[in-house]
Amino acid sequence: MCASFDTARESENQYHQQFYKDNKLFEDGSWMSRPTPLVMELLERLQQYTPAPHVLDLACGVGRHAIPVAQKLEHGGKVTGVDLLEDAIQQLQQYADEYQVADRIEGVMNDVEHYHIEQQQFDYMIATGCLEHLSSEQALRDTLENMQEGTRTGGIHFISMTSSVQQLDQQSGAAEEGNIELNLSTERLLEVLDTVYADWNILARKAVAQAIEENKDEKEIELQGNWVTFAASKEPLQQEPALLRQVAQTE
Repeated sequence: MCASFDTARESENQYHQQFYKDNKLFEDGSWMSRPTPLVMELLERLQQYTPAPHVLDLACGVGRHAIPVAQKLEHGGKVTGVDLLEDAIQQLQQYADEYQVADRIEGVMNDVEHYHIEQQQFDYMIATGCLEHLSSEQALRDTLENMQEGTRTGGIHFISMTSSVQQLDQQSGAAEEGNIELNLSTERLLEVLDTVYADWNILARKAVAQAIEENKDEKEIELQGNWVTFAASKEPLQQEPALLRQVAQTE
């Protein structure tokens, strides 16, 4: 791990710790106001043939996805949420109590890059704003392969992450490379995902330009880049349930 990784990791940790203190889950005005719609849509479709899925939420934070997913597990199943920050896991458990889903959620404090996923344990994996915080492209490939080995046949992965990131200092107007651990170009990131998931059924694949204003490292900045959304199921297209064939055609 190089100094730049350590600096970026510390910056990210400080940002998220402060953000979780300043913002309440599902309140308007922040990126925690609601879950990603496609995360919930894919869960609903998965539950039509796997009604009680075991879900893994990587870098779960305080429960933006873990809580609403757990609320949908009315016929069994559970959510395992993994996050590096102790504060995040503590708040996840508090929100799980508040939203009455504590019996369906397990919080685990661990670094996603070094978290061992047991083989064939999960039906749905969510990695939102997560994998750009790994230490290298090789670590990304290793983590994706770890995720795949831990997924049962028919299971789904949902991945979203930033790419080609630069940050603009709002005061000085100076632009520089984004202070993020793994800042792959959009083209390279899609190439990696396409390669690793070559044998899976691709359900969603897109990159959308984004600009987000943040207070980070005691500076007001605008993060600019592309937001990549990628989803796939662990089954060849010809063997995929009709429902997921429809998803593949409409995304």
